[in-house]
Amino acid sequence: MLRIAICCGEGFASGFLSRHLAEATVREKLQDEVTFIFIPYFQLYERQDEVDIAMALPHIEPQIKSDKKEYKIPIYIITFKVVIKPTAREYMEDAEDILKLADGKGGLICFPGEERFQFVNRFVSHRRWEASQK
Repeated sequence: MLRIAICCGEGFASGFLSRHLAEATVREKLQDEVTFIFIPYFQLYERQDEVDIAMALPHIEPQIKSDKKEYKIPIYIITFKVVIKPTAREYMEDAEDILKLADGKGGLICFPGEERFQFVNRFVSHRRWEASQK
């Protein structure tokens, strides 16, 4: 079971998104594969053992980049476009692929070519976007 934390500053947006994804998990019949939980970013360091990866909303990127803590889990900034059309499967796919890229390392991780996440134009998971480019 893949455990994904959805994070932001105070929790309004991430709480809404994590609830939406939890409901989508049931609709998409993924409840045996993935779980989404809301964890405010300010609690993530202390609660990182509860999840495999954290996916953070883009507006807290400066806070994440300035954070000096050494995380054991990867932290991925969700791109603006992907936030618009969230499906549980696509979030799960991005999480699986970021975990592979991280290769056991924690901290901020992004897909190659997506270092400036605000300019990413895909509406689907990274693997689906790559497949469409071939």
